[in-house]
Amino acid sequence: MKSVLSPLTRLRQVASRRSFWILGAVLIAVTALHYFSPQVRPLPLLPYPLERHAAERIILLLPVAGAAFAFGQLSGLITLALVTIIMLPRAFLLSLSPTDAVLETIAVAIVGHFAVWAIETQAREKRLRQELSQRLERAYNRLRMLYDSAQTVNSTLDLQRVLDRLVQSTAEVMGVRGCSIRLLDETGKRLNVAALYGLSEAYVKKGDLVPEQNPLAREVLAGGVIAIGDITRDGRLQYPAQAIAEGIQSMLSAPILTKRGPLGLMRAYSTDLNHFTQDDATFLTAIASQGSIAIENALAYQVLSQLDQMKSRFVMTVTHELRSPVSVVRSLLRTLSAPYAGTLTPAQDDLIARALRRTDFLQTLIDDLLDLAAGKSELGVSNERVPIPLGEAIEDVVRQFKVPAEEKQIALESCYEGSEKSIRVLATKEGIDRILNNLVSNAVKYTPSGGRVFVRLQRTDGVARLQVADTGIGIPEDSLPHLFEEFYRAPNAKLQEREGTGLGLAITKDLVIRYRGQIAVQTKVGTGTTFTITLPLC
Repeated sequence: MKSVLSPLTRLRQVASRRSFWILGAVLIAVTALHYFSPQVRPLPLLPYPLERHAAERIILLLPVAGAAFAFGQLSGLITLALVTIIMLPRAFLLSLSPTDAVLETIAVAIVGHFAVWAIETQAREKRLRQELSQRLERAYNRLRMLYDSAQTVNSTLDLQRVLDRLVQSTAEVMGVRGCSIRLLDETGKRLNVAALYGLSEAYVKKGDLVPEQNPLAREVLAGGVIAIGDITRDGRLQYPAQAIAEGIQSMLSAPILTKRGPLGLMRAYSTDLNHFTQDDATFLTAIASQGSIAIENALAYQVLSQLDQMKSRFVMTVTHELRSPVSVVRSLLRTLSAPYAGTLTPAQDDLIARALRRTDFLQTLIDDLLDLAAGKSELGVSNERVPIPLGEAIEDVVRQFKVPAEEKQIALESCYEGSEKSIRVLATKEGIDRILNNLVSNAVKYTPSGGRVFVRLQRTDGVARLQVADTGIGIPEDSLPHLFEEFYRAPNAKLQEREGTGLGLAITKDLVIRYRGQIAVQTKVGTGTTFTITLPLC
């Protein structure tokens, strides 16, 4: 609530305005006119009698109306009382008909009272309209900020960005000096600054809040929303001197709570005494609730990221340990299948061939797991990206799969204009080769004999548009939401090819995202599939 001015202060403010002195001069002028004008009919031709200067009585209402209009109802009534007092001496001492003069004075008082009431009513309605308009605008701004903050919270897991946006928007919408968010540290014994807006560096460096030494912080962390109207009269602050030096006179604090308990507090600072209202408390509580959601989301994301990193490191360790013995087993099996170790019976040869196929599949699985884990953990992945000509990469992959495609009587073609062959994207050669290999190998594998696979490259709207299309078995619609999940294979793909890791598309998507691109798929069962990748040009 706003502070209430004393009568003396109010009087000084009124006397400092020019309109006060103008109304005083008008009152003196009409008083002189009232006492020193001759007692004659001023307008003798009018049918309504105006003797004994009834017109002068009406003129006396001018300062009354002016005072009510300029300073409000109370000032108008005070001026009316002065006018009545001014009129009474003449009514009893100078008037030729005191009774009529008294009646006229009473009439002037009544008319003046109604005039003051009418002016005040109109002024009150105007004030109410203005106040309603301001409240609606303030409510709209706050609702818009709540919506924007919710959008920000849902659009990013960058905790610092969200908190910085919250404190700035809150301070601007509430019209206060500054705003801060403090979060408990790991020990739960200190409140460290997480985001700040509108306050000086010196105030920020005053120190962390220690709930054990700060009764206000303890009350807020316990769930209270506390407004301090005058910090000089409140003993619950830990750093009152620094707040006074900063020019802060009032503050509002709200807790940042989760289901597990308090995370911290959010605070707004004002340079006005008694600035904050109940509406402000409700608004800050809502913003603090948004902050708690952002913090919980970010912390959950950090935990999941750490678990994913741990999983990826574990997979890399295990697969590295498996790679060497599997390679040895494959080498021994190839040696046995060759005539170097003697002639094998048909049964032995069949067993070794099946074992070799399984170890080849196991080697492929190990390679895929290593690639996927390396990409997620950023270990073993070259971050040095260079301009890669996509045309050359497409020619290499088409040449690589030309023989397998011809064995199945599949037409494998590339399609791009001469100028598009030079299209370059910022990536790594190994990454682009892996993307193309995964998509083209799948297309050849799942396209029946006599089908067609083609790779198209285009430059569209500032991006490179790469398409790998086939006339293969297609992908069922209910499999599309899971298509890029690790180890997932569509049912019809499993029926056609029993062996498969289900990691190729997951690795492909991971690489595309890493290169700031996008991947999409269009498919129809029995007709074919088209994968479209867009990558920014370098």
